[in-house]
Amino acid sequence: MISRRIGAAAAVTAMLLVSACGGGDDAGDSANATTKVSVTTFGCEIWNTWAISKGVYAKHRLDVELVRSGGGSAAVAAVLSGAADFGYVNGYTAINAYNTGFPIQMVSGANVNALPPAKPAQGVFVGKDSPIKSPADLAGKKIAVNEINGINQIVTASWLKANGVEPDSVSFVALPFAEQIPAVLSGRVDAAQLGYSLLGNNNDGVRSLADPFASSNKVYIATYVAAKNFVAKGDAAKRFHEAMTETAQQLNDPANKDESFRLLSECQKVPAETLAAQPQNAIEAAVDLGALDRMAQQMVDLKMMQKKPDLEPFVTDFARS
Repeated sequence: MISRRIGAAAAVTAMLLVSACGGGDDAGDSANATTKVSVTTFGCEIWNTWAISKGVYAKHRLDVELVRSGGGSAAVAAVLSGAADFGYVNGYTAINAYNTGFPIQMVSGANVNALPPAKPAQGVFVGKDSPIKSPADLAGKKIAVNEINGINQIVTASWLKANGVEPDSVSFVALPFAEQIPAVLSGRVDAAQLGYSLLGNNNDGVRSLADPFASSNKVYIATYVAAKNFVAKGDAAKRFHEAMTETAQQLNDPANKDESFRLLSECQKVPAETLAAQPQNAIEAAVDLGALDRMAQQMVDLKMMQKKPDLEPFVTDFARS
């Protein structure tokens, strides 16, 4: 069930951190200092692995330290407190945090959903022999997502709604990605929504009903935000975006695919050939304001937001496509 409480916990947390730490007032241009970039609990974002190992961040005068955060809401709190300069956050959480009134700006895109004709990169996975065959069969069932009211729940709820299934008829259950497929296979949940790249060695035990992300327009699965005062104090945010842009260009070059899977394999501890066989989301550093606007409308349609915010001041000029 979708709740309007999305980000509420983050709001309280961030407000407390802002109050306690001065809202990142000590943060400034990181030209001569370590640049702290938040990562997921996995810490295996290929663009960071690539940019560090290939010297792309260094070329743009960024001495990057990766700092782990417990999710997008925690990443927003981290940039507001100064614990991180750039926060890894999905587009929905970023929009919601901005709409709530937190002084942040989007400084770069990173990862967007794979759209046809590309192979689906995400799936609603059920057991290989499950009687669930269609979205309608999910009514009354339990679906695992990594975060209640997070991006995977929002996109899955929109997909259900588009297929005639009321999202409120489904119970979303929060589980870490690593626990989702085992939960499906043991019967603790009926389905799980995650990326193919997170299946590990479980490909043969499950099948996907559909990629709910592929039924949407462009969705920003990963972006970076920074505190407004950090962006205003220097050019570190612009240099970070330029480094992300160069990294995306290199990762999107077919000549670099094998090398990128080798690096990702070292981080994820999954054979490179397994990763190479799995569909991947797209790497995109430029921010499409129209796509963000459509994502905000999805949140309005799901009654998570009363009206769309004006996103013009939210996205920095240098980050726009």
